[in-house]
Amino acid sequence: MDQRIAPIYRPYSNPTTTLLATPGAIEIHLRARGASEQEAEAMLAELGDKIELTLGDRIFSNKGESLEEVVGMYLIMRQKTAAVAESCTGGLLAERLTRTPGSSSFFLGGVVCYSNELKTKLAGVPQAMLEAHGAVSQPVAQALAEGIRSRAGASIGVGITGIAGPSGGSPEKPVGLVFVALADERGTQVREFRFPGSRERIRHWASQVALEMIRRRIKD
Repeated sequence: MDQRIAPIYRPYSNPTTTLLATPGAIEIHLRARGASEQEAEAMLAELGDKIELTLGDRIFSNKGESLEEVVGMYLIMRQKTAAVAESCTGGLLAERLTRTPGSSSFFLGGVVCYSNELKTKLAGVPQAMLEAHGAVSQPVAQALAEGIRSRAGASIGVGITGIAGPSGGSPEKPVGLVFVALADERGTQVREFRFPGSRERIRHWASQVALEMIRRRIKD
């Protein structure tokens, strides 16, 4: 991030720019000093507009809202609904989507299907698919997203499956391997990730990228 925007902010001594790394996001803080509040605001707007132009849709908020708040706002604006089928995240995505008041208007519900049996029973993942590809695989993530979308009658279905660790990994499927799928009327996209760190960090990252996939899908 610094490589991208340093050429923009370095010529400025006022405002000053600070970059902070947070779990799953980077915050850009601008501070200006002026003879009046209006003057300082104008200085912030000048630099801020240049940074926003450079980063484009990588910016999900310029007022401090959380990613889940922004996703909820877009879902409401677009009159979309969401349902989720989670394995390794254990309901974390559903919890984040329901943190803000009014989430009942866009979140229909979700299932935590840890076992293969419940992946089949609750989300409709074919048993033959689980046997052929394993629970942590691209086809299963896709089936989770499409299955929960169909069963819930949602505009968007999200499926997450992965290995959060610290055990359970293998050379072919190491700890940190996560598949996230999003299904809607335009089709299904599946992304593969390999997250480093602790179990808690892997689970958080998985929920973060799932939210970001929803945001990018519906923001336009």
